Amino acid sequence: MAKKTIESELAELIKQVSTKLAKVATVEDVYAIRSEFTGNGSVLQQLLQSIKDVAVEDRPFVGAKINEAKKSIEANLQKALDFLASKESLIEDERRDIDVTAPFHINNPRIEPLTKLGSIHPIQYEINRMLDIFKTMGFVSFEGRELENDYYVFDSLNMPPEHPARQNWDSFRTEDNLIPTPHTSNMQVRIMRQLKTAPLRAVMYGRVARNEAVDAVHGHTFYQIEGLYIDKGVSISNMIGTINAFVEAFFEKKVIGKVQPGYFPFVEPGIEYMGQCPFCEGVGCGSCKHAGWLELVGAGMIHPNVLREGGFDPAVYTGFAWGLGLDRMVMQRNGIKDIRSLFASDIRFLQSSL
Repeated sequence: MAKKTIESELAELIKQVSTKLAKVATVEDVYAIRSEFTGNGSVLQQLLQSIKDVAVEDRPFVGAKINEAKKSIEANLQKALDFLASKESLIEDERRDIDVTAPFHINNPRIEPLTKLGSIHPIQYEINRMLDIFKTMGFVSFEGRELENDYYVFDSLNMPPEHPARQNWDSFRTEDNLIPTPHTSNMQVRIMRQLKTAPLRAVMYGRVARNEAVDAVHGHTFYQIEGLYIDKGVSISNMIGTINAFVEAFFEKKVIGKVQPGYFPFVEPGIEYMGQCPFCEGVGCGSCKHAGWLELVGAGMIHPNVLREGGFDPAVYTGFAWGLGLDRMVMQRNGIKDIRSLFASDIRFLQSSL
């Protein structure tokens, strides 16, 4: 077998493969061509077997040329397979393409309007309502941070490293020693430093996390809204009046409430605003632990040390801060008895909750 003859035969073989590949329509067609030109009994196999009849000195050359031709043919076959696979994938994607905004069932031969549409989650719905209420009262809103450092969570809020109040929150920690925010109070000093001047009216909202046992009224992850008001001559009566106005606007009715002393290290004095239990109307039940009252808001006059951290002179300015568990407020307003319902992803509950 002459060198020129083998080169000519191999070139013709490659040409034949390319011509046939140009006409294929399916992956099966490509596999058939592969079997014809590279499988057992194919021309390529016959050429490989005929190397024994080639002169000894020409065998390396002939063998290399046959291998080159085989690689070229295999590469062309693979390109064809890839092209067809890609084409079939696009066709399949078009078949499965769904317009999620279409107001009908796209796979139904008859176009029928959907009987039910989605809705905002109860938590987000009530967050929007609360922020609207505070906006009418002159407050600007800020979304809280979900990861924070020790300074803003504890140090800036009048809790030095040895302060026992740090244990009250039993916080989680990340590997980088950051804290999944246990309360929205971490935003107080940040907001003071950002807004800088009085009168300062701000509300902060966000998701917080604490290492707590989960039951009907407690969760390890929940939402809070915190308020902050700083100006000259701000008093406790201003604080109670603001809280009472918000609570009644939120529940859209007259609320029977009371104030009792409370302790929070970043305020002095501190109070707890209690509302009559809406489930038992003050008689006592499992939701209120048979007390007849539920804590709605924790609040107090901002501690002088916190004012200083935020850049305000406590000899000139006073202010108050308050925080509330949004989830519990949602429960009370909508008659939801178990906080776990808010995060259980039960479509029946979500469709009926509002």
